[in-house]
Amino acid sequence: MKTTNYFNEFASQKHPEVQREWIEQVLADPVKREVQANDRISHWRNIEAAEGRVLRVITLEDGETVHNAFFDRNFYKRQQRGEEPQ
Repeated sequence: MKTTNYFNEFASQKHPEVQREWIEQVLADPVKREVQANDRISHWRNIEAAEGRVLRVITLEDGETVHNAFFDRNFYKRQQRGEEPQ
């Protein structure tokens, strides 16, 4: 898995509960993918091993170099209201 310096130095330490295998699951089969204004790409997926929480993975424009990964409570809440895909 390719990662940015930001991910290696900051994001992975800030969110140590996020496992690399979960990041790979999100990238392989997201429930939603969206290009951000800065051309980075957000990918979301529920992680069953983390009690169904939603993991958001942000990649560079190439769609594979991981820049950030964290659990997205807001997306999960929108899912519960039927506003986002499950």
